[in-house]
Amino acid sequence: MEEDFGKEYRMHLRTEIDSLFREGRKIHVFPFLSHVLEKPSDSPKFSVVISIPKAKIKQANQRNRMKRMVRECLRKNKEPLLKKTNDAGCLVHFSLVYLSEEVLDYPKLDTTIKQIINRICV
Repeated sequence: MEEDFGKEYRMHLRTEIDSLFREGRKIHVFPFLSHVLEKPSDSPKFSVVISIPKAKIKQANQRNRMKRMVRECLRKNKEPLLKKTNDAGCLVHFSLVYLSEEVLDYPKLDTTIKQIINRICV
């Protein structure tokens, strides 16, 4: 399995992001709120939007560090998502919106990302 997390895993179209927040189901695992939207597709894959609001974490270097850690957690734990998309033949869009005002360390972040991925794959 490749362990990259390139641009093909990131959402960038405004219409897709808007439909995700309008039509997607919500999953809340503290400190993240996740919106998940599954669509049938010929090319199964998943894509993600990561949001660390400035209102929650003021310093840019801490926001960027959090985004890097979240991307790393997704890169390490993306295998169940890839398996689900290939088995179901669907496209999975999801968002991760950070809700806490404190910066988490990597092990706590990793466990919450795993919980979110497990709830998406159910």
